[in-house]
Amino acid sequence: MRVAAQSAAEAAVVVVEWSDIDPRLGLRGTGGWRLSLHEDILEVASGRFGRLLRALESLAHVKPVALIPPTLPLPFLGHTPGWQSSRTELELNRHLTSFLADVVGISNVSPGDTRALAESSPAQSRLDATMELKAGFPYTLAHTSDVAELAVRLLFPPAPKKGLITDLDDTLWAGLVGEVGASGVHWCLADNSHIHAVYQQMLRHLHEMGVLLAVASKNEIAVVEQAIQRADLLLPSDCFFPVHASWGPKSQSVAAILKTWNIAADSVVFVDDSPMELDEVQQAFPGITCLRFRRQQPSEMLRLMGQLRDLFGKSVVTREDSLRQASIRASSAITDEAPTAEFVRGLQGRVTLDLSKEVSNKRLLELINKTNQFNLNGVRVSEGEWMKHLADSDSVVMGVSYEDKFGPLGTIGVLAGRETPDGIAVSSWVLSCRAFSRNIEHHMLDCLFRRYRNIRLEYCPTERNQPLQKCLEALGADPAVAQSGLLLTEEQFRAHTEQLPHQVQIKQND
Repeated sequence: MRVAAQSAAEAAVVVVEWSDIDPRLGLRGTGGWRLSLHEDILEVASGRFGRLLRALESLAHVKPVALIPPTLPLPFLGHTPGWQSSRTELELNRHLTSFLADVVGISNVSPGDTRALAESSPAQSRLDATMELKAGFPYTLAHTSDVAELAVRLLFPPAPKKGLITDLDDTLWAGLVGEVGASGVHWCLADNSHIHAVYQQMLRHLHEMGVLLAVASKNEIAVVEQAIQRADLLLPSDCFFPVHASWGPKSQSVAAILKTWNIAADSVVFVDDSPMELDEVQQAFPGITCLRFRRQQPSEMLRLMGQLRDLFGKSVVTREDSLRQASIRASSAITDEAPTAEFVRGLQGRVTLDLSKEVSNKRLLELINKTNQFNLNGVRVSEGEWMKHLADSDSVVMGVSYEDKFGPLGTIGVLAGRETPDGIAVSSWVLSCRAFSRNIEHHMLDCLFRRYRNIRLEYCPTERNQPLQKCLEALGADPAVAQSGLLLTEEQFRAHTEQLPHQVQIKQND
């Protein structure tokens, strides 16, 4: 791993097989695995896993790491027949499990779950015994490809979806609430409708991960609200916001929900039992992910749960995730009022500007790579690039958190750049849509101008960053003529900015 640490590559992949833990656990070793050696094999494995853990910790300080744990079977260790586990095999797997549990605690290391290979790479088709014996390479070509794909997913995962919109009748519950009433719908084993209870539990799990949940139903709103208030529902009614019920097309409800959330359709999943409704919404919003709830096919429903885990899964659940829905409720309340200067001052806002460069703060990179509207240029940054930026002595990073009388929003903004002879060149500047209309962006610029004479913004227009363009125009800049970077001066900024409305705290490294 010393070679990997010194390499110019932005990331590293560490693939471990049992023969790497102890050569006697591979086909090419000649040390044997007879019964008298089992205790020694276990002792060697324990020590090797410990050294591997320390090496991963060291490597992770330099670059992100994908770890692929053993995918090949152990050799013929047991004195038991093949259908019965032996103590030595179980002890080795216990050492492996303990090692992987420790690895999860290392920032910047992503361990793969080899169960993900089960469908594409069955266990019996992974080992190429001929190549292992002749050249020391144990994988078949197909398994090599699958392992490489898993490593890429670990290092460059797709952006997780942000919100799920669900139907109600024969989806969240069994039955038509408009016909049987709020007390007549069900989700229990006795009525052969427990698959709906499984779905409700999944939604509760997603809610606790910070996923936005909303309802789009063809029903009367009064009966819907009565039903979702039932005490035996497996997730609280306040998990859903907003709740839309009408007799119009589902796409109209979806449009209203997306407007309230202020996120794009390609960040959202829509679940319904009706193919017609799914098709209608899909045509209206081509980017949305539509999934069918097949209540009569439990095996397909389990597949759906797996899809939801993959679509919304993330390596770290942050404090901001838990605050997301509450902050959207607050933003909705603010939107209903005119954001005058007096109103913004009345929010009693507190802005914290954090100038420290902490590799462990995953939230900053997450914001850069998922924010679209208030985004300087739409450029996405890999984890390896971000770690190099943090290690650069000339780099500048600003994380911004905010709270007001409506509650905390957590970390909602990031600015990153490098010091230059005449100021600072800003390469990334993003602000969550949950923080719009509060003048937080002005506090960020004010902090920079207290340190630098000029700010050069590496601005580029995108299909979605009109809010940032409007901000620049309000500051007297002309985004249309930006070529080698858009220059802002302190004089220009002060001339177009009123008195800043919030209390500010600045944190930085000692």
